[in-house]
Amino acid sequence: MDEGYQAGVVFAALTPSDKLRDAAVALKKLGFFVETMTGFEYTDTQEVVYHFNCFLEPKSRLALRVLCGEGMGVPSLADLFAGAIWLEREVHEFFGIAFDGAPDLRRLLLPEDADYYPLKKTFGTVQAFRKRDEIYG
Repeated sequence: MDEGYQAGVVFAALTPSDKLRDAAVALKKLGFFVETMTGFEYTDTQEVVYHFNCFLEPKSRLALRVLCGEGMGVPSLADLFAGAIWLEREVHEFFGIAFDGAPDLRRLLLPEDADYYPLKKTFGTVQAFRKRDEIYG
């Protein structure tokens, strides 16, 4: 494997929530698509990580990381990338992160009346719950 590609991405950027859509529009114009997204929770914040990829270029996978405080949302990308709605529903269902402007945040797997988010650290006992800076510096 190419040494500069060991993390699986060629570029990662911490993107402000209010600039996420601008970045996504620019990537779409370049032929990128949302490959996947996931959430993270720390003691002081939450984060959504988007992985974008492009079929036209080898090793073109990149990541945008968006911080969102507890109870805050991030802009939805569902109107830009059709597949994003499923990814947003999944992140919302498991982490409780809202996607502002999302057309549908119904549960995918959990019961509709579930009042918990199973991947949040407050769900059960977790020993390794730390601040984001303790992990990334």
